[in-house]
Amino acid sequence: MKTLKTLMAAIMLAATLPGQATNAYAQDWRKDAEGREVDCLLQVKGKTYLKGTCMYDADQDGSFRLFGDKYFVYLNMLEKGVASASWNESPKSSHAQAPLGEDFKQDGACWVGKRAKICATDKADKKEGKDESQKDVDQKDAAQQDTGQKDAAQKDAGQPSRIKFDKGASTAVVTGKLADFDGEQTYLIEVGKGQTMTVEQLNKYSNGQISIYVTDPQGGDANDLDASCHGKATVTPTMAGDYKIQVMECKKADPWKGKFAFKVTVK
Repeated sequence: MKTLKTLMAAIMLAATLPGQATNAYAQDWRKDAEGREVDCLLQVKGKTYLKGTCMYDADQDGSFRLFGDKYFVYLNMLEKGVASASWNESPKSSHAQAPLGEDFKQDGACWVGKRAKICATDKADKKEGKDESQKDVDQKDAAQQDTGQKDAAQKDAGQPSRIKFDKGASTAVVTGKLADFDGEQTYLIEVGKGQTMTVEQLNKYSNGQISIYVTDPQGGDANDLDASCHGKATVTPTMAGDYKIQVMECKKADPWKGKFAFKVTVK
């Protein structure tokens, strides 16, 4: 009887403290985030999810991440002036698994798509009363840098480019350049055992058709059977280690010269 009373008391105590359950999921994503503080805004379908202070972490090509108290959002450059975005959608989620679209274009300190608006402004700029439309947290200058130059430099040096995911992300967008049928770009990506990796060309942001070839950590051919240009490859289950991804022009299509883009997803 004493044990039963103790159990009932514990249940009643839990019922009077509903906040305890939700607090287990509560996390301020700014706490461990890299970068610097900015004034931020995230609106999805007209509803505001981020407003105030966020941690801002940017890449050389203009891609960036914003971390707020409950939500975070990633913006990835696809080509000059165009980006894709995704967010965690739920405060309980630690991954930016919810896509917001691939139609974001820069408007001052903001990136605007059909579904969402993402803004980041340096706090110092706001305090000095400068025009916020001209203060885009170094995004504009960074976005104008051609990421293909980095790929070309690594190719000339005989070194493959390393693909890395942003914190909490399962997808990365990679861009590069090809000049002819003999051109090739090589990438490395580290994955765990038993996962599924998909590599897929983004036709909308490519000047021509590419072929994607994947080699497993043991040097074996990891491609699935595909009689087309082989613009998509899926590997499941994966081995643990570095996979090599080779990108070249599709020999079954007309030769071309310019940019390509592909997406890598590992789950």
